[in-house]
Amino acid sequence: STDYFAESAQLNIFTHTWSLGVEEQFYLIFPLLIWFSGFVRKTKNGQRNFIFLITFLASFSLATFVYLSQNNVSASYFLMPSRFWEMASGSIFYFLSKNQITNNNYFPKFNPTLIFFTILVIFMLPISANLIATLLIVLLTNIFILNINEEFIIYKFLTQKYIVFIGLFSYSLYLWHWGILS
Repeated sequence: STDYFAESAQLNIFTHTWSLGVEEQFYLIFPLLIWFSGFVRKTKNGQRNFIFLITFLASFSLATFVYLSQNNVSASYFLMPSRFWEMASGSIFYFLSKNQITNNNYFPKFNPTLIFFTILVIFMLPISANLIATLLIVLLTNIFILNINEEFIIYKFLTQKYIVFIGLFSYSLYLWHWGILS
């Protein structure tokens, strides 16, 4: 079932594991991309090849996501080719942050506390705004990661031992919640 709230999904204890499948596919493919680009072997053009390859694949994936979001919402949500761009965006933003140009204050700085609360507001948008919400969440999450450091109150909040415990425990809750509810 492609609907979490459909009767056929209520008794299926594996309904939520689609995301684990997407992650595992990514974790199998991504190291191969790093290896074959020459990046991990530190070949002459390895970093350039990796950046080109990951940007190309992420762009293709994003185009697939946008197309499927309008024509087959379930496929855009559940399939790795339409979700690859979200996970690959972290690599792209990493290289942007390490680039000579971005280290010379050409990369704008944003307040991570404001970004955090903006992300929370976007989560409350109606499902009809899923395309723009997903694009914004991925973009803002990457910008948040690039800008957060010890001087911001949101860093202090998110690194409190109780919040860290909830973060560590939440993955186990995710893995078990649907089976228990079913």
